[in-house]
Amino acid sequence: MRTDLSALFALALTVVLAGCAPSDHVEGGRIVHRQKSMYRDIIVTENEEYRCMSFARRNGMQTCISLRTPTRLAVPYTRGVFAGLLANPGARRVLVIGLGGGVIPSAMRRIDPDLRIDVVELDPAVVDVARQRFGYREDPRLHTRIGDGRVFVRRQLRAGARYDLIVIDAYERVYVPEHLMTREFITEVKALLAPGGVVASNTFARGPLAPYEAATYQSVFGETRVVDMMLGNRIILAGRDGLPAPDVMRARGRALQPRLAEVGIFAGELDAWPQPPATGVRPLTDQYSPANLLFGHE
Repeated sequence: MRTDLSALFALALTVVLAGCAPSDHVEGGRIVHRQKSMYRDIIVTENEEYRCMSFARRNGMQTCISLRTPTRLAVPYTRGVFAGLLANPGARRVLVIGLGGGVIPSAMRRIDPDLRIDVVELDPAVVDVARQRFGYREDPRLHTRIGDGRVFVRRQLRAGARYDLIVIDAYERVYVPEHLMTREFITEVKALLAPGGVVASNTFARGPLAPYEAATYQSVFGETRVVDMMLGNRIILAGRDGLPAPDVMRARGRALQPRLAEVGIFAGELDAWPQPPATGVRPLTDQYSPANLLFGHE
């Protein structure tokens, strides 16, 4: 386990790399764009340092970029999912469920231009805002699909597709699409992984929902690890065929550090720590998925 000193050191490095991490409300910011969709009210707020997307219906930050260094990942959890590339450095095909401002697939393309990336996003208005305000650009190896993430996963399974890395970034700070947080869905995600494939899922580090998330992933994958990030997020990391030893992943991070640095990632903050078995809670299922009710008990 990490000592308090090492945790503080990692935190200090995160702050140095990212500057002052943006808060849920961009302090002193002004609204520069507002767009309604059939799902939500999308607001883009900006101050001298950051531009951020939020969904007013839920009042939570979705994406931020630094106006001074827009290619660097400003929000900690967006860096954390890159632990998936250390777990499977040979990844060639990637699926990202949930676009936000598009900073994760954009950073992946910058690190490795040969990656083939599919992104699935429910809300076409989010895609529009990502393109207009956050510099998101598709190319022959980066494709955006509009639709429900679970439906897309099922269609890809039927088509015989397989992915080396699946990033799940569909959860908001105070809202979870419940059908994307059940054992049945996670089982479908595991089936969509190629041999050696890895899933990196942005989830919640604190609160009553956290052990249920852990129990759900562990009921499908067995071993899971966690990358603890600032602002209350954690990345759950799991592999179709298990995960490499932590020292192997750390060595890969050191080797990849020059390329990670291009998008503002320090390899040390991608350390994935064993997650203790979740006890005393049930895995969430299609029949039992009170994910959003659990927020009311924080």
